[in-house]
Amino acid sequence: MAFDPIKALTSYHDAECSVQFWIKDAPASVFQSLEDAVTFARDNGAGWKDVEIAVHMPREDIVYATGKVRTLIEALRTQQR
Repeated sequence: MAFDPIKALTSYHDAECSVQFWIKDAPASVFQSLEDAVTFARDNGAGWKDVEIAVHMPREDIVYATGKVRTLIEALRTQQR
């Protein structure tokens, strides 16, 4: 199944998400939507730093690593135009 970033941004609009940059001792930051998490990642260097965003769901977390985070950033830019 292909990854649909627009659907992900829409589906997890009200889901708690965390952003974790893969840097030693960097704390995770928590947000109330995937869009807020993606915006934070973009504004803090996700374009050149390794990062993951976790969407916290009741039964399991959904994790987007660096490549998919970049895809989400591009989708967010497209939506905001």
